[in-house]
Amino acid sequence: MADESYSEITELEETFSRAANHLQSMVSNLDSGQLLAFYGLYKQATVGICNTAKPSWYQTQAKYKWEAWKALGDMTKEVAMQNYVSAITKLDPNWEQDARVGNKSWNAVSSLLKTDVEISDNEKTLLDWVKDGNDKRVWEILSTEAKGLNTPDEDGMMPIHWAADRGSLPTIKCLIEHGADVDAQDNDGQTALHYAASCGHAEVVGYLLSVGAKLLKDNDGFTAKDIADQDLVAMF
Repeated sequence: MADESYSEITELEETFSRAANHLQSMVSNLDSGQLLAFYGLYKQATVGICNTAKPSWYQTQAKYKWEAWKALGDMTKEVAMQNYVSAITKLDPNWEQDARVGNKSWNAVSSLLKTDVEISDNEKTLLDWVKDGNDKRVWEILSTEAKGLNTPDEDGMMPIHWAADRGSLPTIKCLIEHGADVDAQDNDGQTALHYAASCGHAEVVGYLLSVGAKLLKDNDGFTAKDIADQDLVAMF
């Protein structure tokens, strides 16, 4: 009986893994709400009950993702996997026919969640290009002027905060090389390191630490290490 149970769980895990891989091909047809639901189920299925601190800044991708995960409560990993597979099947009943094509695992990152209002290219500012993760355009702008480099938006977020939230390492490097304040804090005392750590962007966290980013406390007394994604704590 124990062997049979183990076999069932293993089969479920394999099906879940294929479903997670298949989601890559569906992303362009899903809205942010659907992606957040999949993110929550994915974290519940792979990590378990949400055990990380709630991000304290207002309306950021990290906060939405945390809430989607936290809302699942004490749901077991097995049930989360089943619900994930069921959700994929509901959206694409024939997904398993194509699921074995490629073997790229899916990792939810904030760049998948496009919730910003679309504006034309000629109206975009440095901050807009940073949000897009367009490091080439950011470099072109900063090559001629540094206007807006350390200018906060209405939430106190500077380009470096947005780049960290998006997980865009080339953009982060470009901003810092042109004089962005690596330890700049937003209205809640959050630094770029807070954003990158909470969102699970390992490469960005590693780079920020390599250029001397400090473990500053936010307005709630938390450092980036305190709110870091579970897999990144050892980096600090």
